[in-house]
Amino acid sequence: MLHPDNRDKLSTLVYYSQRRTRSILNIIALDTSGSTLASEQLSKTKAVVQSLCQFFYQQRQRIALLSFGNQQYQWLITDSKAPATIDSLLASIQAGGGTPLRQALLEVERYIIKRKQLKRMEKQKFFLITDGRSRDNVDDITLIETEIWVLDSENSTIKLNKAQLLATHWKANYLRLFP
Repeated sequence: MLHPDNRDKLSTLVYYSQRRTRSILNIIALDTSGSTLASEQLSKTKAVVQSLCQFFYQQRQRIALLSFGNQQYQWLITDSKAPATIDSLLASIQAGGGTPLRQALLEVERYIIKRKQLKRMEKQKFFLITDGRSRDNVDDITLIETEIWVLDSENSTIKLNKAQLLATHWKANYLRLFP
């Protein structure tokens, strides 16, 4: 049994350790443009998002989810504990139109800057799920001090490898989702 003086010290230490633990926010940007309609690409990428959320849920991490397509972007989740399942939310996502890649990335960049100002101890990880098929120039977008993963969802016979070029430009982690 702990001495009463040590109980107070221990509870203070546990509280301080928990308070100082660096929380993680996983920001997912999902391409829902018209090019994702081919070969069931959108349903496959939704399954990837579901798997990521399940992993983040198990790790007790937070998520933010942005969808972009049809020349617009929309925050579906801005900051939340990762849910065990997001099936109903993912089912509501429709695909179509052009790819507003630049708009979406600028929005993510603004969001990350704001988070860094508000939550200095938080670590942000960014997961971009896209086939990269956009005419937008994104060379000036940096996403500084953020771990970046580009998950290439290009699922066509003719590969343009635009998502891979994005990953190379940012020196990001790269993963091709489909053969």
